[in-house]
Amino acid sequence: MVQRPYSQRFGDWWTAVAVYREPRVLLLVFLGFSSGLPFGVLADPLIAWLTESGVSKTEIGLFALVSLPYSLKFLLAP
Repeated sequence: MVQRPYSQRFGDWWTAVAVYREPRVLLLVFLGFSSGLPFGVLADPLIAWLTESGVSKTEIGLFALVSLPYSLKFLLAP
């Protein structure tokens, strides 16, 4: 069996990454990032605010269950 050079077996790394420089793919990456960003921006400060307000850890944990469907939404995607 003849061993081919690494670049011929797996291709050039830049060629594989080139697809992510296309405008449509960049738009999808941006939209995916921005759809998850609001949850992270709101959830962590809210937990800190509830802790400072004297809310018990049990109640904070139950409140966090409200976000469970949002966290698992990727399972519903096709």
